[in-house]
Amino acid sequence: MGLLQGLALYVLMEWMKGSDGAADRSWLVLWTLLIVLPALFMGMAVSRWRQAALWAGGAVMAAVVLAMGGWAVWRSLHSEAGHEGTLLRLVGAIALWWFVALAWFQARLEQGSWRIAYGRLFVHAWNNALVLALASLCVQLIWGVLWLWAGLFALVGVKWFATLFSQMWFVLPVTGLAAGLGLWMARTQERPIQMARQVLLALGRLLLPLMAWVLVLFVAMLVFTGVEKLWATRFAAALLMCVLLAHLWLVNAVYQDGAVPQGPYPRWVLHLVHASLLAMPVLATLASVAVGLRVAQYGWTAERLWAAAGSGLLWLYAAGYAWAAIGNSRASGAGQGRPWLSVVSGVNRVMSLLVLAVLLALQTPLLDPDRLSARSQLAQLASGAQTITPARLKALKFDHGPYGAAVLSELAQSPTAQQAQVKAWIEKIAGSATRADAVLESEDEDEVVDVPTAQTRIRTVAGDVPAADWWLWLQAQTRSQYWASSCVAEDAQCVLVGGDWDKDGQTDYLLCNLGSSSPRCQLTAREASTRADVPGAWRDEGRVQWPYMDDAHQRSSLSQALRSGQVQTLPPRWPQWQVQVQDAEQNVTPAVGQQDAMR
Repeated sequence: MGLLQGLALYVLMEWMKGSDGAADRSWLVLWTLLIVLPALFMGMAVSRWRQAALWAGGAVMAAVVLAMGGWAVWRSLHSEAGHEGTLLRLVGAIALWWFVALAWFQARLEQGSWRIAYGRLFVHAWNNALVLALASLCVQLIWGVLWLWAGLFALVGVKWFATLFSQMWFVLPVTGLAAGLGLWMARTQERPIQMARQVLLALGRLLLPLMAWVLVLFVAMLVFTGVEKLWATRFAAALLMCVLLAHLWLVNAVYQDGAVPQGPYPRWVLHLVHASLLAMPVLATLASVAVGLRVAQYGWTAERLWAAAGSGLLWLYAAGYAWAAIGNSRASGAGQGRPWLSVVSGVNRVMSLLVLAVLLALQTPLLDPDRLSARSQLAQLASGAQTITPARLKALKFDHGPYGAAVLSELAQSPTAQQAQVKAWIEKIAGSATRADAVLESEDEDEVVDVPTAQTRIRTVAGDVPAADWWLWLQAQTRSQYWASSCVAEDAQCVLVGGDWDKDGQTDYLLCNLGSSSPRCQLTAREASTRADVPGAWRDEGRVQWPYMDDAHQRSSLSQALRSGQVQTLPPRWPQWQVQVQDAEQNVTPAVGQQDAMR
């Protein structure tokens, strides 16, 4: 079957050759998913091919692919320009839907009804992950051998094999055949899969107490540190959700099929694990709030809608697992002999079905991210919550699928878009088929922040406020220099530090962006003036590079020192050297040499 799929993919590639539009890419992704996923869905579950339920499951999987992928194709066909994020989210959503639904389908074929024991779902889910991993390893090993073959013959000048192994008519069928062989070996060799599963479960049992201690300690630390530093990182939601996913994986690795009569740890470790389960809703709430803050500031986008869906699902998981911990403690106190965390199996069942429903809704008109984000961004611009700029108008039209043109027309009727310049922008962008066509002659497409706004967004150290011409110079730099434009953005975290570091009697300035793990500073200084009554122009003297610091406390200390202006200069040990040299016309010019630090 893998060989046939590879041949079908090759035929598809040849048929779509030369197609390059957004709609053509969407069709290519849709047909690829239809060729691969329904057949693989059946191949992973088959025990005999004459089962009617097997073919019904394959048909359902094909229908889901058509529903999700067809909607993506429709959006591409009705969009003036496509964006790759839509296709990436489509592939991710369908792949996750396929994996979650597969365990249910396998258990249904095995037991003959939908009243499925949780233990079978657990076994199938873990086995499927290991089977896919082994199939992937098989593909990589076979291709490794083939390229060693090609490389060996290339040593003696025979490059025919390297040419053969790079042809698509060879690559796709061989890859499909290798994947099919890997799946066949993994499904027929049950003992190695069971051993690998036991190793992973044992590893999870070892790591769960450590992860539980980390969660409990982190939540306790928040009482003293507060949550403001979380919001300042700008990646708090993603990191918190990753921690929650890791904890869910470890808990399930220990919980397994739910048949453990008592906890698998000593009592004090069980209390620690239960405390970590109670801490999970705190982390999930923080992740949801982090997403909500970004939405409140800048409105919905497709990425934020997906992040909100993920944080919401994780919050429900966390609430269910916290309830399981509470129920287990009550049962233990009452002397009941209930299995450890008995509620978890029910939570996992319900949540897996909810995940399937949410994924389907996000890739169909029910919760279409493009539609919802387009309405949200329209509301932000129409209400004046965000300044109307050419860049935002282009994003409104070209980043929201088929809804962009409609909401841009609505924005044109709002009171905030009645300025002559804004009307001209909207007219130009509305009549452009692609983002590249929407070139505005009178204005740079990026936002040019006025001086008062820049002064409010860049923090200055007391006594280091630059002259007005520095701010005007910085405003000009924002048109072409990222270091300048990033410091006048709405969420910028920049500080301006002044000092006469070259001892020329003029104040120099370090503009430091503290919004990343390592501060980035740009040095600016005045040029020498030829007239005493006219100051020299400002110029960019380059970047000041700080060493990367692994220690979070050191990074925080560096940022704090920059905020308070605690900057000193250190003279170099070695000076620069100068030699006078002559060219062919006897012109004398200085040649300057400097020491290059050893690495």
